[in-house]
Parts: sequence; C-alpha cells; structure tokens
Amino acid sequence: MRCFATAALLCLGCTIGPVRAAPWAYVTNQGSDDVSIVDGERLTETARVPVGRSPAGVSVSEVAGRVYISNPDGPSLSAIELSSGRVVAEVALSGAAVGIATSPDGRRVYAADWYAHRLRVFDAGLAPVGSVAVGHAPAGIAVSTAGDRIYVANRDDNDITVIDAAGLSPLARIGVGEHPFALALTPDGQRLLAANVVSNDVSVIDLAEAREIARVPVGSAPYGIAFDGDGARAFVTNQHADSLSVIDMARLEVTATWPTAEYPEGVAWSPRRVWVVSWMEERLQVLDDASGRPLGSVALGSNPRGFGKFLSHTAPRPAAGR
Repeated sequence: MRCFATAALLCLGCTIGPVRAAPWAYVTNQGSDDVSIVDGERLTETARVPVGRSPAGVSVSEVAGRVYISNPDGPSLSAIELSSGRVVAEVALSGAAVGIATSPDGRRVYAADWYAHRLRVFDAGLAPVGSVAVGHAPAGIAVSTAGDRIYVANRDDNDITVIDAAGLSPLARIGVGEHPFALALTPDGQRLLAANVVSNDVSVIDLAEAREIARVPVGSAPYGIAFDGDGARAFVTNQHADSLSVIDMARLEVTATWPTAEYPEGVAWSPRRVWVVSWMEERLQVLDDASGRPLGSVALGSNPRGFGKFLSHTAPRPAAGR
C-alpha cells in the first residue's frame, strides 16, 4: 500500500454552521490501522477505533446497525456497531479485500477479493456465506436498490461483472474505461457509474440495456463517486488533480471543477454538503455543494481513504472512545 508525507496544519474542531441532522462519518485510516468517527455537525473526531491492518473500504448499513471495514493487509474484515462505536465482529480472509458493500436489507456483506478474483459473501455477523468468481483485481462494489444484483469493478479487465445475488452467479460483463475502481448507482437505480483511474473518465452504464452509454472526461485519476439527493449531480474525486468534478447527470458533462485538499479519495454527499477525504493532508474536508466553497475540516488518522459509503445518521453513544 502507498505511504505519503502528511500536511502540517489541519483544522480540528472547526464548525460548519447550522446544518440540520448532520451525519456522522466513519473514515478508514490505512496508515494508522484504525477508523475515525467524526461528528459531522461539530466537525470533531469523537473516537478512533482500532481495526485490522491497513483499513481501506467502508460500508455503513443503518438497517444492520453496523459499519463494515475491509483491512487489505490483515487480511480481514471488521464490523463496528453504530450505536456504540465498538468492533463487534471480525473475520480473517485468505485474500485481500478493498471494496466492500452491504445489501439493502443489511443481511449480506460483499467483499471484493483482489488477489483471488472473487466476490466473497458474508452474513451480517461476518460468517461466510459463499463466493463467486469475477474478473481480475476486483475493486469497487455496488448493489441494486432491490438487492437482486451485485456489480463489481474488475480493474485489470476494464469491465464490470453483473451478479445474480440470489444464486451468486455471474450474468454479464460490461466493458468500461481503463482500470475501473469505484462504482456508484444513481438514486433511482437505473444507471451505474464507474470511475476509470487510468483513462481519466467516468463510464455511464444503462442497466436496463446492460451497456456503457457515455464516458465523461474528468480530472486525473478519478477515485470516488457520490450523488446528490435526487441524482441530478455526481461528485467525483480526482486523486492526482486535487479536485472534485461535478457531473450534470442530465447532460452527462462536467459543469464545475472545484479544488480540494491534496489527493482526495473518498467522497460523500449530505444536504448542502460534500464530504471529501484527503489522503495527503489527512483530513475530512467539507465543501458547500452548490459552490464548492470550503466550509471546514477535521483531522483524521494516518493516510485516510474512506473508500465506500462512510456517512451514517446514527449517533454513537458517548461510551465510544479511544
């Protein structure tokens, strides 16, 4: 895994004003082997939870009451209880997983085994359920809104595997750009976006037609994708450009490019806010979702990634501590 020097001055404890029902963030810190729990309203780190080695992927499941973490160098998976902020389950892996996702009903956890080229499936308690072969170097995972389809980005094959969730069987392969990494479904579940880190663009896939219908150029090395509430806009972090691309989903073109902290990776949206994880500056940055104006930030652990769904609306009890 990578290792970079850190930026010096970070804003810990900044506030971002009267945002109603601000979320909590669970950000994986790959360099310090832990997860930062951040109060999004006060912009403070309330706890740092030790997990396995080099945590990267994250998937919050409100219905399961847990946040699931992939630890590539464990190799292992961890489950943190949202109500307490404590690790309540762990499982060792034979391979290394980066991408991780959960089913809409919270009963299944999906992990992309990078070296074994398989999607591994677990129950909510991280007991193994099964696996299915996918392409080479699987990374990001997305699950349909109905939970019946699983989509896996095969980085080294430049395509997406479509999987039947009930039978754990592959249904199709859809070609995209070079080295797809992150995947994200539009809120209506009709389109899938793939961030292609080498071709510096985002593939737009029509799921009814099971094909790529557009490829939108963005910045250098796109890594993370998030949508606003109605899916009108997509926000894409560009690692090597220190920026965030805003894609108009009706026109399928970039309408704005906003500067971010260095080496942005994970990204999420909540009303009026875009949350960006900076690997190099080791902080969670908050931007205004209309203008890109910086609103504040909070220091995290070493080399944070936040690859996946890292925002939650469940506040951990005060007992969640270091």
